[in-house]
Parts: sequence; structure tokens; C-alpha cells
Amino acid sequence: MPKRRAALCILLCFAMLLPLCACTSTGNGYRIVDEYSGEGSYYIAFRKGDHLQEYVSAALQELAATNALRAASISWFGENLVSIRGDEDALEPLREDMPERAVTVGIDVTNMPMSYLSNGGYVGFDVDLIGYICNYLGWTVSFYPIDIGNAEVELNAGNIDIAMAVPEADLSPDFDYSPAYLASQYVLVARAGSHIRRRSGLKNKTLGVAVVDQDVLYQDDSFVNSLGSIIYQTNIDGLFQALMKGEVDGILVSSVVAAYYMK
Repeated sequence: MPKRRAALCILLCFAMLLPLCACTSTGNGYRIVDEYSGEGSYYIAFRKGDHLQEYVSAALQELAATNALRAASISWFGENLVSIRGDEDALEPLREDMPERAVTVGIDVTNMPMSYLSNGGYVGFDVDLIGYICNYLGWTVSFYPIDIGNAEVELNAGNIDIAMAVPEADLSPDFDYSPAYLASQYVLVARAGSHIRRRSGLKNKTLGVAVVDQDVLYQDDSFVNSLGSIIYQTNIDGLFQALMKGEVDGILVSSVVAAYYMK
């Protein structure tokens, strides 16, 4: 009987430690030290009532039923983060009235790895994704650089037909959206070689955060008040560079972004 109790105690202790271990994954010189917020998944935005939303969402479902989206996610992030449910017949009710379209897609070129500039061209997971979708629908696509924080303004002005990578925290009832296509949440990341292994390790330290994510940061006032200072960056890559140079002790990013830099 004592042996059974001892074994049970060991199992219970191990089960209690599992969540702590899950929050400290490392890779490529970085460490995730804590989860921060569950509101980080990505959506595609459309003008209210625009039927584009129906076609794009259905195409996403059909592509999710194939290996295309999974392969793209593994290529960019090292794992399958696609959250949309596959349905190989999602477009079937819409095919009879399928329009021929040329769509203008708004992408934020500071939002690496979702979309950014490389060798004079647009690249990133979102660039690949909307390319797959438009090719699947027989549409032509062009890209228009935007600040993701101004996606609604650009849509209303008619400058774009679609805005990629709208975070969950920015969803508005005045626009239509696809289902979430990438599962994500916000996480705190430190250098793998640092002594920071949990959120409390950032007390009186310097945190870096993208300007577009500052509203997410201020969801936890007690954490913000515990920091020594906050540095804002206009682009994601700048955050990781600042972290590796030691200009900040930790950064707040989406888990999708963290997966890309840690793969």
C-alpha cells in the first residue's frame, strides 16, 4: 500500500509539472516563457455583405481538406497551425454563380512571417495562402501594402477587397470575416540563454512589443506595472533583433510568429 501511495504521489507531481514544461519550449536561441493571451488567431477581413467572403471561406475549407494548407504551415512554421475545418464540398453550392474576379489584397509588410518584402517582392505565409485561394478560384490577385491597424479604413475606401492577418482582438461587427485560418495566442519570449524562464522573470526588465499589439499587452495591467520599461517596435523582425542584441529582455508576440522564428 505505501508503494502505491508513493507511486500515485509521483504521478500527481508529474502531471502538475506538465503545464509548466509546455510553456518553456525552446528553439533557435529563443524560449517561450509563458502564454499571455488566447486572442491571437488570424482572420481574413471583407467589406460587410461582400460575397467574396463566402467564396474565400469555402475555398479555404476545400483547401484545408487537401494537404495544401498543412504543407504550407509546416513549411513556414515547422508545424501544422491551420485551424480551419476541411470540407471538400464547401464550394459546391456556390459554383454555379462563381464570378471572375481580380482582387486586391491588403497585406502588412511589417508583419513577418505573414507578409513582408524580400528582394523587391512580397513573400510570406499569407502571400502564399491567398495565392493558393485565388488560383483555386480562378481569380487574379494583386497586393496593396497597408498598416494592419488601418485595415478597416482601407476596405471602406475601396483600396483593397481583402485584408489578411486581422488578429482576433481587432475583429469588428462592421465587417465580415473568414473563419480563423491559423490558431494562435500571444506568448512571452526570451533568449534561450537567459535566466528568464517564466513571466515573473521579466519583473523590472525591458519588454519589447509591436505597436500594433500594445492593446494586447495592456490586457494585464499588473504585468505591465511590474516591468521596468517597454520598447515599441514597428515591425516583428525588429523585435527579434532587439531581443537577440540584448536591447530587450523579452518580447510579446503571437505564437505563430514565435513558431516561425523558433523552427
